[in-house]
Amino acid sequence: MTNVLSPRALLITSREDAAREMLRIGVCKGGVDAMEGKARTLVIKVTDASVPTAHVLKQQMLSLGGDAAVAKDVITHGVDSTDVLIMGTPRQVRELVSRLSWQPFGLPELGDRISSLLDALDGPGASVLRAGPHTLDLAERVHVMGILNVTPDSFSDGGEFLRPTAAAEHARRMIDEGADIIDVGGQSSRPGSQPVSEDDELERVVPVIRKVREQWDGPVSVDTYRARVAEEALAAGATMVNDITAFSAEPRIAEVTARAGAAAVLMHMRGTPATMQQDTAYDDLMGELAFFLGAAVDRALEAGVGGDQIAIDPGIGFGKTTEHNLAILRHLPELAVLGRPILVGPSRKSFIGNVLDLPVEERLEGTLATVAYAVVQGARILRVHDVRPTVRVARMVEACISAPE
Repeated sequence: MTNVLSPRALLITSREDAAREMLRIGVCKGGVDAMEGKARTLVIKVTDASVPTAHVLKQQMLSLGGDAAVAKDVITHGVDSTDVLIMGTPRQVRELVSRLSWQPFGLPELGDRISSLLDALDGPGASVLRAGPHTLDLAERVHVMGILNVTPDSFSDGGEFLRPTAAAEHARRMIDEGADIIDVGGQSSRPGSQPVSEDDELERVVPVIRKVREQWDGPVSVDTYRARVAEEALAAGATMVNDITAFSAEPRIAEVTARAGAAAVLMHMRGTPATMQQDTAYDDLMGELAFFLGAAVDRALEAGVGGDQIAIDPGIGFGKTTEHNLAILRHLPELAVLGRPILVGPSRKSFIGNVLDLPVEERLEGTLATVAYAVVQGARILRVHDVRPTVRVARMVEACISAPE
């Protein structure tokens, strides 16, 4: 059976980026020197293509004035398959799609996928998120999600809002400061943290959601991976499920979310909070994130969650090093082709402390720098502790982006 190839766009902003990607797929040094300058237009990566497929893609792109990088052993048939970097202008790649329509080796299907990817890159992106009765217009502006940790051990604000009344008062403050969503969590997901019992989590989050709902009719999110907690939180008034396991820990949570008509935030993480920092080696960081999140979106859709009810989160700080977290922010546009709003949550995290050598209570400026950059890179939801300054930064960045030429 012919292997169905899945292309993805790469963000190449320098010769160093281009060289790194070519070396990763096995291009020889001379080939890198010859082609790295061509990779500053549009680069589409096709993984695990057969040798005949790779030859066709290279020949066609060369004839169009572009190029395609393949592993050095392809020419001698020393490998059975290779990753391919298609490099050219959008017009050249569109013409490639047309030419693939009559080729063998499953290339018409690849052409269709590349065409869909190009449409996603050209389009306005995911501009709406529907959460129960709420419709968030993400094209109009970036939305801010205020963090409400009802936990004794969260890394930044553990123990501050354990009482429902205190939690509701904090939610009210964040709403007054401009929060669009309140995200209620009943167990810490900091590195090394251990899970609490399901009953404890329920006792923490459900009364708080009820209290918040008494004073506000906007979107309330529950930060949980447990189906029963999500079910009772949604019954209490939540309209969004923020799952750090992307519906993988307890798959029934997807059905619970779909049945309630709630939105879903699907995050990338390896392992669990207790183990995630023990495995931080990636061969292709953005490739793994795109594959993982794409599969998570498919799971949600299969369970009945609407396409306009899904947001994705690359999981900054979850099973990543400082360098990985910075790279995710830089390459955030590569996830836009999944066609879902991107949420980022860098607030007060350790990578900011590592860069600036600051404790958690002094990371506001670093957080604001990362959210400003994330907005420029395409993030549409910002999950933060410090709502008022984040809202101001987001509005200012948006004003700069939309200023007339």
